[in-house]
Amino acid sequence: MPDHVDSHSKAYVCIHVFDESAPVLLVSRPEGDWCFLCGAEHNDSATQFRVVGIGHVFERDHSLNEIDDLPRDWEAERSGLNLPWVRRRIASN
Repeated sequence: MPDHVDSHSKAYVCIHVFDESAPVLLVSRPEGDWCFLCGAEHNDSATQFRVVGIGHVFERDHSLNEIDDLPRDWEAERSGLNLPWVRRRIASN
C-alpha cells in the first residue's frame, strides 16, 4: 500500500476483480485515478465497474506492492499472477 495514499481513497475495479473471479493483471492511473482491472475487455458501462477503498485491493493482493509507486498517467500489466509487471506511459489520444 503506498504510504502517500490514504487506504480509504477510492479505487476503480472491474467486476471480475471485485467478485474475485479474476486477478488484477492491469493497473492504470489515468489522470491519477487508481484502476485495477483483470485485463479482459469490458463495455463502457457502470455495471462493469465498482468503486472500493484502495486499501482493500492492496490487502487482497500483496503483489500489487511491487507497483505502488506507479506514477500518474502510467499503467502496469502482467500476463498472469507471479509474473513480472511491465510499466508504460498511457498513450495520449
